[in-house]
Amino acid sequence: MSNALRNATKTLRIGALSCLGLFALSACGNAGNDIAQSGTVVALGEAQLGGPFTLIDQNGDVFTQDNLVGKPTLLYFGFSYCPDVCPSALQNMGMVQERADPAGTKVNYVFVGVDVERDTPESLAPYVTSRGFAKNLIGLSGTQEQMDVATSAYKVYAQKVDDPSSAAEYTFDHSDLMILLDDQGKFKDLFTRATTVPEMATRLKFLLDSGK
Repeated sequence: MSNALRNATKTLRIGALSCLGLFALSACGNAGNDIAQSGTVVALGEAQLGGPFTLIDQNGDVFTQDNLVGKPTLLYFGFSYCPDVCPSALQNMGMVQERADPAGTKVNYVFVGVDVERDTPESLAPYVTSRGFAKNLIGLSGTQEQMDVATSAYKVYAQKVDDPSSAAEYTFDHSDLMILLDDQGKFKDLFTRATTVPEMATRLKFLLDSGK
């Protein structure tokens, strides 16, 4: 492992620790008008992200934390009606895939739709095949109770915000974070909007090669 890669990995890992103190929040529908930015993070130990959850995938099948075991996972929480932030993040996920896993078979790529009213299996099925998104992207949805469990497990913020000026009537403020898990579903790193595609791809390649 080169010194450059070691330093890059260390930087990303430090930025991921103590996630309780970090929320990169986005007001979807207001591109460039973020309500908060990533700040300085103090490493206090390994971040405790993850835990039991039960959601439904775009095919209508039950999906739990056990479905993440066997491959590393890139995980993003957002909502399908988001006009800018979420599609951009999922396109970045697709570009990471092109660099680190071109066939799209070595990693679980997962999008969790926090809008329980509109993010249904029926709506997510075509959404996850959008151009530029990762191949084999899994779309998850559920009831509000199920979603609360999942967002709590991964320390993700998601708040519905009324928007009477929009045809969609409401939007969501939510954490704009991509979470990297290992092949046991354990937290490894956290990527913010400031993390570049090459940096994410380098970190993912290292995890695939070393398991670390």
